[in-house]
Amino acid sequence: MVNVITGPINSGKTSRLIKLYECMQKGDGFVSIKNMDRDKVHSYEIMQLSNRKKQLFILREDYLTKDWCESCKIGPYSFSTPVLKHIESTIRELIECRVTPIYLDEIGLLELQNKCFHRILVELLNSKYEIYITVREDYLDDLIDKYNLIGKINVI
Repeated sequence: MVNVITGPINSGKTSRLIKLYECMQKGDGFVSIKNMDRDKVHSYEIMQLSNRKKQLFILREDYLTKDWCESCKIGPYSFSTPVLKHIESTIRELIECRVTPIYLDEIGLLELQNKCFHRILVELLNSKYEIYITVREDYLDDLIDKYNLIGKINVI
């Protein structure tokens, strides 16, 4: 079953996903934690739910360093290739070890363009395991169409 937490931007989707994990006390996955520099988003850290370890995953272009390795970009935000590979390999391990449910924050425009979490999302969907994802409401219908999720999702 694909469980989707949806809502507009900055509506608390990530917080709801974390609370679900904490209430269920099972499974594992990743959430994105926003970091602010005054009134603008500076970066996002990805946090693994089971161990609370964080890694810098998304960086605003005006904060990029010379050693940053970009996997993809949306607007002013650049995504780290090594961290994306880490997320993918960890989720593959979770699938192999039959850990369920698996949580992933956030699915959206990049995945619709076959970027970022697209590959690992396809693997998750093919695994038939229970998953929880967050999706901005603007992209929900397109995601349902792209990944053929009609009748396979539970919107919460």
